[in-house]
Amino acid sequence: MHLPLRYATDDIDLEGNLTIRKGDLILIGFGAHGRDPEVNPDPDQFSIDREDRRHLAFGHGIHFCLGVALARLEARVALPALFHRFPRLQLATQPAEFQPQASFIGNDYRSVPVKLTPDAA
Repeated sequence: MHLPLRYATDDIDLEGNLTIRKGDLILIGFGAHGRDPEVNPDPDQFSIDREDRRHLAFGHGIHFCLGVALARLEARVALPALFHRFPRLQLATQPAEFQPQASFIGNDYRSVPVKLTPDAA
């Protein structure tokens, strides 16, 4: 959830008499975006239908994800097809048993085991 270290190219004045000086190291925790309760009410709650969906999941600017179109296509086509084919899909283990992927950039899991039970019809 952290981007690699960057250096400030100029002084950056922040609120509260805080200044990041030119040359200071900066470690950006992009996982913190969207956690501000003034921007996203109840930021600890996962809400896929949240009205304000400002996030940095696919990056920004020149670092915008090249795979965004595929990811969105998968979300629109593959996931509904999976849930239609296996309407009783459920986790095979408790979330507390998930093993985190060793990474300082992401916060995903090595695997998410599920039980696939086809619909009786």
